Amino acid sequence: MRKESSTPIAAAGLAGVMLGFGLVAFASGTRAPVNVPALVGIDSATTLTAFPRLPRTSLALAVVSARGQLDAGRPWAAWNDLRDHIANPGDAAPAAVLLAARAAGEWGGWDHVRSLLRDQSWLDREGRGEGWWWLGQAEEAAGRWDRAAVAYRRYAGLARGRERAVAQARLGRVLVANRRPAEAAAAYSAAATTLPALADWFAALGAEAHVAAGSRSAAPQLNAPAASPAARLRWARAEIGRRRAAGDVAGALALAEREARLLESGSVESAALSLDRAGWLAAAGRSADARELLREVAGDSAAPTDARLAAARRLGEIAGSRTVAEEMARAAGFEAARRPGLAARSLRAAINAGLPHDPALRLRIGLLLFRERDFGPARTALLDVAPRLTDAEHAAQAELYAARALYRDGDRARRLAELRRVVERRSGTAAAGTALFLRAEDNPVLRGAVALYSRAAEVRSSPEAREALFRVGERSLRLKEPDRTGAIRAWESYVARYQKGEQTAEVAYRTGLLHEQAGREAGARTMYTAAIQADPVSYHALRAGEHLGVDPLGYTLRAPRPWVGLASEPAQARVVLARLDVLRDAGLSREWSAELAAAERHFADRPVALLSVAEGLAERGHTVEGIRIGRTLLAQRGGEWDARLLQVVFPLPMRETLLAEADRAGVDPMLLAALIRQESSFRPDARSRVGAIGLGQIMPGTGKMLARGAGVEEWEPRLLTVPEVNLRMGALYLRDLLRRYDGAKDLALAGYNAGPGRADRWRRELRYSDGPDAFRDRIPFAETRQYVKVVLRNQAVYRRLYGRDRSPALVTAE
Repeated sequence: MRKESSTPIAAAGLAGVMLGFGLVAFASGTRAPVNVPALVGIDSATTLTAFPRLPRTSLALAVVSARGQLDAGRPWAAWNDLRDHIANPGDAAPAAVLLAARAAGEWGGWDHVRSLLRDQSWLDREGRGEGWWWLGQAEEAAGRWDRAAVAYRRYAGLARGRERAVAQARLGRVLVANRRPAEAAAAYSAAATTLPALADWFAALGAEAHVAAGSRSAAPQLNAPAASPAARLRWARAEIGRRRAAGDVAGALALAEREARLLESGSVESAALSLDRAGWLAAAGRSADARELLREVAGDSAAPTDARLAAARRLGEIAGSRTVAEEMARAAGFEAARRPGLAARSLRAAINAGLPHDPALRLRIGLLLFRERDFGPARTALLDVAPRLTDAEHAAQAELYAARALYRDGDRARRLAELRRVVERRSGTAAAGTALFLRAEDNPVLRGAVALYSRAAEVRSSPEAREALFRVGERSLRLKEPDRTGAIRAWESYVARYQKGEQTAEVAYRTGLLHEQAGREAGARTMYTAAIQADPVSYHALRAGEHLGVDPLGYTLRAPRPWVGLASEPAQARVVLARLDVLRDAGLSREWSAELAAAERHFADRPVALLSVAEGLAERGHTVEGIRIGRTLLAQRGGEWDARLLQVVFPLPMRETLLAEADRAGVDPMLLAALIRQESSFRPDARSRVGAIGLGQIMPGTGKMLARGAGVEEWEPRLLTVPEVNLRMGALYLRDLLRRYDGAKDLALAGYNAGPGRADRWRRELRYSDGPDAFRDRIPFAETRQYVKVVLRNQAVYRRLYGRDRSPALVTAE
């Protein structure tokens, strides 16, 4: 897939309005390639004026090659094709210089763009003024706002339609940065006129600039039904701020109330505006109204957690005694935000304000104090309330957590005695199961621990029952004389009880291995099949498939559950994607994120629309967001995959570049794709906490070492954000590791993640010859152990999705 740039897209027919967040689609039209406006005059490359001391054929070939590289999404290669031919831009052919500037801009070489295009007299004439577009971005990247404004203004005067609107929006951005808000407001107003489909966002941005300019007149109005909620909130805040600054408090509050009614209750935007309104009401002396608003937000389970926390805190800052309802709402907000100590304090305040002394409420306070790790008061409260609780489960829970509160005191004997008492007095309750599990955890004798885990697993209502059953098998294998029969019995029970999920796939696979080692072929096949059915896209399911000689992904793709939705949902998704494209090209990243978040909430109950959005994001290179949405949809489907969902969660952007670099290095392209998927989720600008950069998460020092072999003559760390450079270095480094370990992928991947020195030591010390399962499970670093398995899983998925013949279509199930 071609790398997305910030070049405006000449999409035909981008018109229409948003009704209730985008139910009327844009008029249909063909989406032009990403990097238009096209370069006028390049089609006849042989007609270019020859460079001094360079043969015409050499330049023509370089231009043709560069255009091919750009079309393939390889701007770094295109730049290297042209750079020697435009060493003196003043003497070079304008079309070639413009092509080189485009190449440099697409990989982020903005200093080169500036040196190529600044002071060129032909910028108005060539390529419909495209040079101004690239120069504007280059000046903007350097923080030269005034020069960027000049460039964008010139380009907007030459461009048409969507391209003009994007340039006008960019102009507004740099004018705001240059502290020229009145001009910025005019630029955004012009963009809204040019492209009505995004008038809501341009009106919001223009209103903010309008206020920043100190204008007392009303900001451009927002068409109430047409705005997306994120844009509406921004516009409302700006206009309300203007009215308040003008002294029109009543008008500001009336507008805030009107806008709140237009926003969906419980949404991010609605909660944010309610918090604003509460502040304005309090400032206007209407504290009772402010408190009521804050109470509603704090107690609203549908509202965002951070808004509920803010409301709970602000409610406590308003002078005056609080009611029971207010304290209960504060407690709910604090508890939702995981502030258990503050929640307990609010519940106590509610009791002091007149709330009846309900034992269940006292239990809740004790549990909150325990979660706050305020163990002394927690134990006191729990012991006090336990005898008053008539519900057996509640009473057992109080006694259990009173015992657990003794952990800090270090009185092991007393703690174990109280846990034993919970088991004896409250047999069969969930708390009794947890008490058994905790006693097993504390038992230094493995056989005794196994017996306690087994009893805990029988209490199915306990939250620890599943883990207890797993540990029965795991600890049985760790006995001095391993009890393989007991482990198989426990794990087969686990698989029968918990049939879905990644952990079930692991348990089933490990049980199959035990059967296979004992020569029980039928039992092994049953468990391997169960592993595939539990989670066909897990590492252990794929290992099970290798043992059975079957394709686990074929199982999930054979008869997938259909997607159910309205026929209009894909069109609704296209509207959202078109809006996101404009915001991206205009450099409005914050607005892009807000628009996407609003769309996700809007489509929460429309899976077909949400899937279409995720697919569109993946196609545009926004893989991180696409993967996240895909995971959300997978959870909604109960873990059921299909081909479309797999391709969203396991995307393959920059396909041709990745294939070329893998072939150049002589490594499996699907292994390289699998590694990149795990390292960065295909995000070119990804940075780790330790300083690794780009698709393959390469450290600058490693990049410097690899630069010469990668053909990078002038090394600088920023090149690691250039996809083709990072892919080449990652492929070369992976090749070197595979050679070092004679093609052993698990060792190579361990070396990639933890360093070859550690991988060398693990090969020696962890008995690599015992087989892949044993070695991978013995890797001492949890991160590396998981990394190796995930990348190998990814490789299998990529091979199945994209095929050895490199066809983009799925391979049909065998």
